[in-house]
Amino acid sequence: MNQLIFSLLIVTILCGQEQGSFLQEKQDNQIFTIKLKETHKIVTAREMYDFLSTKQTYFRQQTPIDIQEIEFGGYVPKPQQKEQKKETSLKLHNFKNTQFTGPITVGDQEFQVIFDTGSANFWIDSTKCKNEGCKQHTQYKPSLRSKHLGYALNVQFGTGDLNGEINSDVVKLGEIEVEDQNIAEIIEENGSVFQNSGFDGIVGLAYPSMAAYNFNPLFDNIIQEKKLKSNQFSFYMSNQVNSYESQITFGGYDVTKLDGPVHYHPVIDKYYWMIKAENILVNGKDEGFCPKGCKVVADTGTSLITGPFEDLMKLLDLTNINDDCSNLNELPKLTFRIDGVDYDLESRDYIMELKDDGTEIPLNNDVSASAFIQGTSKQCIGAFMPLDIPDPQGPAWILGDIFLTKYLSIYDRDTNMVGFGKAKH
Repeated sequence: MNQLIFSLLIVTILCGQEQGSFLQEKQDNQIFTIKLKETHKIVTAREMYDFLSTKQTYFRQQTPIDIQEIEFGGYVPKPQQKEQKKETSLKLHNFKNTQFTGPITVGDQEFQVIFDTGSANFWIDSTKCKNEGCKQHTQYKPSLRSKHLGYALNVQFGTGDLNGEINSDVVKLGEIEVEDQNIAEIIEENGSVFQNSGFDGIVGLAYPSMAAYNFNPLFDNIIQEKKLKSNQFSFYMSNQVNSYESQITFGGYDVTKLDGPVHYHPVIDKYYWMIKAENILVNGKDEGFCPKGCKVVADTGTSLITGPFEDLMKLLDLTNINDDCSNLNELPKLTFRIDGVDYDLESRDYIMELKDDGTEIPLNNDVSASAFIQGTSKQCIGAFMPLDIPDPQGPAWILGDIFLTKYLSIYDRDTNMVGFGKAKH
């Protein structure tokens, strides 16, 4: 798999989470929408995966901080208002079907972030960071309600490293407000991950076992404070480039975005949103990918479908995609069979057009098959990337945005299940 394919992976991120605030009076349950928007810069897939998934090193600042010394920024906690449980949805912006970003407010500022089910820490650019990459984005300045906690977080990946400081501030997702949410402020970055990205931060939505210092991820604080009528969130990813039709919903899912029933599958490892597939079929045929079943991860922070290196190479051989996509109509159907339910991907779902500028766009309603066949496109590639996830979570396949665009996904912490239903486009 050449490096060109790597430029898509985790850049998505689709990702999203919900937002909300203390309600001062009773009101009926309703759905508020957080739109996800597309960013206009691409980070290489390998860089993004390394950043999001590499083991993150945690350490206290050299001088231990006593609880008495924590800075409260002049903020005096207010009495908690009685609020009614609800649903909240945020609209997301779709950039070339590879990055999905949405709004979140930290302190007094709004940021565009990736809502990522494949990680658990909350990263945001900080005014403390003087590197050029940080300056290209909105930088967080602590509000009067912030608190200094004095924990450090470091990530080292193939093309650089990132240093952060964990503090806390008030966070708002639409109409949901969370006090004292821990945030990793980016104070130093070396490498191009953020410099070449179109988002200001990443909000992790995976399980708390993945989070630094046993701090609660944002959604766990929402659960703890009982702000939702059901402890689930969902993603609908539009296939319309540059649209604001994509969304993340907290507290439920938008039934108007479904084109069929929802099927739920139990989480087998409360770290990633990991479930078990019985098989991965090519044109309905068992090719030996899952002799004892396969672990699969629903990851909104990954653009492509990834698999263990040897299996992915075999899959590419079986699909045998011509560079000019001249064999589009002969390409096989891929099926992920999970708990007896078949989730099919046709060639249109997993073929990418490689543009002259190096960007990769899924073959969908915005790119006609005839354009490939007539030779007006430069190159056609599969939306796959080999990736070996280490033990104990691996080996595993990642169902990224290519899959999650076709199937609306639901992440339920009440039952610890992942639900999929065919999305309406």
